[in-house]
Amino acid sequence: MSSFTVGGLSTGIDYNDLISKLIEAKSQPIKILEKKKTSYNNKITQYNSISSKLSSLKSAVEKLKTSSNFYAKSVSAGDSTVLEATVTSSAGIGNYSITVKSLASEEQEVHSGVTTSTTIINNSGSDKVFQYTYAGTQRSLTVADGTTLEGLRNLINDDTGNPGVTATVVNDGVGAAPYRMIIKGNGSGAANTITVDAGTTLDGTGSTTDFRSTAFTEKKTAADADFTVDGLQIKRSTNSITDVISGMTINLKKDGDVSSKVTVTADRDAIKKQLNDFVTAYNDVVDLISTNTAYDSTTKTSGVLSGEGTARNIKNQLRSIISGTVSSQPADMNILSQLGITTNSKTGKLDVNSSTLETKLSSDLTDVATLFTTSTNGIANQIYTYITNVTSTVDGSVTLRGKGLQDLIKDIDDTVKSMQYRLDKEQQDLVRKFTALESLVSGYNTVGNYLSRLA
Repeated sequence: MSSFTVGGLSTGIDYNDLISKLIEAKSQPIKILEKKKTSYNNKITQYNSISSKLSSLKSAVEKLKTSSNFYAKSVSAGDSTVLEATVTSSAGIGNYSITVKSLASEEQEVHSGVTTSTTIINNSGSDKVFQYTYAGTQRSLTVADGTTLEGLRNLINDDTGNPGVTATVVNDGVGAAPYRMIIKGNGSGAANTITVDAGTTLDGTGSTTDFRSTAFTEKKTAADADFTVDGLQIKRSTNSITDVISGMTINLKKDGDVSSKVTVTADRDAIKKQLNDFVTAYNDVVDLISTNTAYDSTTKTSGVLSGEGTARNIKNQLRSIISGTVSSQPADMNILSQLGITTNSKTGKLDVNSSTLETKLSSDLTDVATLFTTSTNGIANQIYTYITNVTSTVDGSVTLRGKGLQDLIKDIDDTVKSMQYRLDKEQQDLVRKFTALESLVSGYNTVGNYLSRLA
């Protein structure tokens, strides 16, 4: 609203105050609309919070909606010196007997040695070649005149085409030539062999050091892991086995025909935690909606979402799923309350009877699982599907309500802009009228003063 100044010396009237009050009175509809806009923005904020809480609940029930997710598993190895194992929820419950004949290993070639790490291995006056093959890939490296043992190590390691070996220089303190270059394959398995090839021209003649294959000793041989699972012989290129028993990673640690039992069981503590996480996420949704739709009789104020059908329907639909019966389940395990998870009649939130829950997990784990995982009407599947639909970015009710509120805010902004334009114009008109009136009265006063002097 623009500022204005109208003099009132002639009439003694404070036109500025008068105009301000007139415009203030006519601005009330705008203030009402701005208040509505604030209310709509607050609703959008709370719907965003509901959407976030629903997302957390969806993540919680996703861990319960399929058997592979619901059955959190634990694994133990009879002899942890032989192997270690980890499992995901998809691993099958059972016992396995694993015998390790030999471990997978990487190849290691050791050079016969030179006097120091800075011994020049090519002093021939021209370039030489060091050629090797690793895992089927051959590399030919140019060894310039003046290259030292450390220099050759760096040529191998810094080679952009290095197929997967690492060269090191060590001093083993043995003999007159204790500095030895070790070439080690980075990967284990029988396919990852190292050979020093015939193209090597560092041959020990013409002021060079011999780096042909005969100057190397194989200290470690590339080999596959050789083991059996329940009598079935298996070979793998690594000691970390992920593709033999579904959902299980086996790390072999010791060989020599040594054996260990591996036992996979349902981890009831982990399952219980998943169920408690679900209850917490559900209660967070209910608590948020209840708080924002409630009427406070003390302050006589309503929640931000009071009267919002979308929020109320979400709460009611979730409650309906929670209290519903899952068909095809046995009579003593076809409703959530039989698991020890009940709805509080005052708050609408879920309460957990830990003792009952523990008993059911111990005695009826399969029925507990299907209560949640049944694809048609399992509790977790129903909630997951419902949240997916209600939060859809295309036609979910939460999304549509948010868009509807945004449209209302836009309408208010457009209306306020139009009303403000008319008010500004009316203010300008009032300024002109009162300025003209002040001018007219001033003229009359001038004439009156003149006539008074004549009298």
